[in-house]
Amino acid sequence: MTILKSGNSRSGYPYAKNMGNDIFKAYEQDISVIKFEGVKVRIINIHGEPWFVAKDICDALELTNSRMALQALDEDEKNTVTLTYGNRGNPNHGVVAESGFYKLISRSRKATTNGTFAHRFTNWVFGEVIPSIRKTGAYGVPWGDLQDFTGRNSQSITKGRKAGTELAQRRYEKERLAREESQLWRKYQPDLLVEVS
Repeated sequence: MTILKSGNSRSGYPYAKNMGNDIFKAYEQDISVIKFEGVKVRIINIHGEPWFVAKDICDALELTNSRMALQALDEDEKNTVTLTYGNRGNPNHGVVAESGFYKLISRSRKATTNGTFAHRFTNWVFGEVIPSIRKTGAYGVPWGDLQDFTGRNSQSITKGRKAGTELAQRRYEKERLAREESQLWRKYQPDLLVEVS
């Protein structure tokens, strides 16, 4: 991971200073993914601290405008990273520090409303994800491993489809050959042809 500018916040946590065009550049090995009920959240490891991709967090908390949510955070709780794993479009993404993530949760009405997805997601994060990150330094699937698995899975599906198509073609060919053989027997030696009823 290449970090262009860094410092310490008043709380003692490392953060990136938002200065001009200086942006964190995160590589595959810096990214892990957590998934809850089909919603994926990317976590970027910056100086050993988890930073959450703002758009992913806002989707999970059912917040419709991630830019507005970021504006409400302190400068040391948000930043921009460049994700280098080949996404189409803009590689720059807003990220939120752990303290900013807590603020977004506490400000989300849906996160405190029983029965909502945001509430279930919040309980899962506080009950499993954050404690695991604090204890082991990680939670989720490393991005590189996930990409490798996804690629191999896609190849397997393609191979299976091709094999299925080839099997169907083989069945058709086998039926065609059986009809051809039957026609040859009828034509040249009809007395040896055994009819099956």
